[in-house]
Amino acid sequence: MNKSGMPIIAWALAGLLAIAAGLITLGQQDNQANPEVQSFGPSGVSAFAELLRKTGVEVAVNQQSKPKLGKNDIAVAFTITSPSDNVFGAMGERKEDRFDSYFWEYIKSGGSGIVIPLGKDYLEASRSTQNSPFTVVHDLATGESFKVTTGGQIGASTSEPSDVDAVQMELWNDGSEPFVRAYRLGKGTALMVRDGIGVTNRFIDKQDNAKAFSSLLAILGKSHKRVVFTEASFGNVHDLGLLETIGPWANAAWQQLIVFGLVVVFTLGRRFGLPEERRMAQRGSRELLDAVADTYKRAGSAQTALATASASADLDLRHVLKLPKDASRSERDRLIPVSLQNALAKLQVASEYPRVSEDHALELIVKAQAELDEFIGPNRAKLRSLAKLRS
Repeated sequence: MNKSGMPIIAWALAGLLAIAAGLITLGQQDNQANPEVQSFGPSGVSAFAELLRKTGVEVAVNQQSKPKLGKNDIAVAFTITSPSDNVFGAMGERKEDRFDSYFWEYIKSGGSGIVIPLGKDYLEASRSTQNSPFTVVHDLATGESFKVTTGGQIGASTSEPSDVDAVQMELWNDGSEPFVRAYRLGKGTALMVRDGIGVTNRFIDKQDNAKAFSSLLAILGKSHKRVVFTEASFGNVHDLGLLETIGPWANAAWQQLIVFGLVVVFTLGRRFGLPEERRMAQRGSRELLDAVADTYKRAGSAQTALATASASADLDLRHVLKLPKDASRSERDRLIPVSLQNALAKLQVASEYPRVSEDHALELIVKAQAELDEFIGPNRAKLRSLAKLRS
């Protein structure tokens, strides 16, 4: 608990609530229009797509610049415009032009489509609806009227078809201006809406928006037709690569091949089988004695080193000569050369002195070890035979 008396966990929860509130606030407004079917934001059209599905309409989403559309498909193309564009105006040079030309070729070949524009500044367009919540539009064929939300910030949805043989017809108007036009081009028909803000998630449940935009589909065809949202119309382009064009199995096979390659690279750097045995170099008694002597030298224990070296040499000789532990020193000395006797005697005497220099002690130990190695080495087999005869 801090000085204010509020638990730390309470502060943490308050911080999380503040962050959640901020995210919710950000999610409630879209500055720029983004009419994606998968978007649940204000400018998305997921609610409209779900409404169509619940009424039995098959809905699909395509993000290719040249989508594969069937004769029974209705292509829904949203476009992003600015107020400076002319309503139903001429074509401009945009990155979506590839889709525009393909769209009108599809219509000319006998397809059906709806072009729905949205103002680029979605936040400003939403605010403008407060001054005029709806516009009454009239179906000139049936006389039916709809209250449709309009943003007042709309420009051109897309260009009119450039084909001079295109026949246009006004279907809906608001009493002074057309709201929906139909274009008959070749064997197909396309509808162009003046303002599509009413179809977005924020306004689809307001006024008669849902009913009005659903009625547009009924104008083009029967209910069994498939509705395809072609998101390349507003720049959301994702053209399929070679593997995706072949099929999902090809993309899956490629990913598995990449994983297999990574496994191969990893396994080539690893050794399989039994682990290698690390053979340590065998150390002799000489190295051990030198190490012990050096340790004693650094510790300033010359007498201890001398006594230890003498006892170790005596133990080695008794082991090699097969002498019992209670055998006397004179009995041991009868079996070893005089030089080794003298070296061991000096070790013994020096270990009993009250003070011996480190250098002198090391010299005596090294001399005794050298004599011991010289005696034991060539005479080991002979000494074993002698010990057997003595026994």
